[in-house]
Amino acid sequence: MNPHSKKMIVKFVIGLLVIPMCLISLAPPAHSKNEFVPWEDAVFAEVGRKHGDAAAKRLRKVHDFIIANQFKPVKEQLELVNDFSNRLPWIADPDIWKRADYWATPFETVTTFGGDCEDIAITKYVILRLMGIPDDKLGFAYVQTSNKERHMILVYKEAKGIPGMILDNQHPDVLPATKRRDLLAIYAFKNDGTFYLIEDDGKSDRKVKAKVEHKKLAMWASAKERARKNTAYYEQFNAGRPLVPDWIRAQSGDKNFREN
Repeated sequence: MNPHSKKMIVKFVIGLLVIPMCLISLAPPAHSKNEFVPWEDAVFAEVGRKHGDAAAKRLRKVHDFIIANQFKPVKEQLELVNDFSNRLPWIADPDIWKRADYWATPFETVTTFGGDCEDIAITKYVILRLMGIPDDKLGFAYVQTSNKERHMILVYKEAKGIPGMILDNQHPDVLPATKRRDLLAIYAFKNDGTFYLIEDDGKSDRKVKAKVEHKKLAMWASAKERARKNTAYYEQFNAGRPLVPDWIRAQSGDKNFREN
């Protein structure tokens, strides 16, 4: 084979290798099964139209925070979300909602910029879910503080027998429940309606006095329904895609979700 022919064959082989790489680089990015897919800019434009530019910027900041941290280790995610959400201003329900008690959705909390302990705990829950934390590892606990105040926190529990990790808007650190003896647990509940009545004297190990399956908490149900309606509205501005990924809706037992 003459040198010219060898050069032609080498160029041909290189071309076969380069062309597929070019096709890969031009292809749209593939998203993993449990990945939060970015929203369209039109979503934020509509939020700005309805709630103002500042609200749209705050929501985009939350959106970008989720994307930037969704694949980090769980421990780091818990710490980041606790710190990020604790920056929300604390505002009492009567001052912002003109009601004695109101559990706001994260959208309401972010767009109005503030909320109380329930609102901030719910915001942490939703952000962690969008980052890929399984629903069955998260729950809410209603506690009494050392100041005799009623207070809500978010709890992450990796597995049975392992102390839950406490995300508290009144504390900068994410600590195991065994190190938060300043909180007396009253009850806890999960998204699926599992309700636990807790016995806690602040000294011995906390115990479950009673467990109820599928208990409907009116405040939680109301917040979920408002969130569902709100995300359904903004779907039209997200190229017809749901803002909450299908894999989250399926895990959460959303009765309106139908798997394709």
